[in-house]
Amino acid sequence: QGIWVFITLLPTLLLNNSRKNPPLGNRDYIGWAIWTMGFIFEVVADAQKSYFRSFPENKGKFITSGLWSISRHPNYFGEISLWFGLYFSASLALSGFEYISVLSPILVMLLITKLSGIPLLEAAGKKKWGEDPEYQRYLENTPVLVPFIKT
Repeated sequence: QGIWVFITLLPTLLLNNSRKNPPLGNRDYIGWAIWTMGFIFEVVADAQKSYFRSFPENKGKFITSGLWSISRHPNYFGEISLWFGLYFSASLALSGFEYISVLSPILVMLLITKLSGIPLLEAAGKKKWGEDPEYQRYLENTPVLVPFIKT
């Protein structure tokens, strides 16, 4: 787990260890905007799901409202986005081998989209609601991860 934390924090650690001190620029603001958007997506999606689950009549149902209407995993979209945002804002101060820190957001994305996270939840959802026509429509019409982009 310590290695995982180190890898995900690598862009920030390298930035903080860098002797370069470039002035703030567009890359910083864009990176911070991506991070902020990702953070908001993750927090709002989790709050919406918690709120949905707080109603007894929703027990055993799947959520299709709010951010969940534009992405089947908006919380994971947010998580991936915030790590890419951190890398993007730190990248201006990086050079040479330090660019390897792009592995941070890439590994987060691969873990969520290929190993755990989405594959496990998609399989569980299909097992639980796979025969439900409403769920089938949700799968057909709602992007897996990136809002509004159906793959």
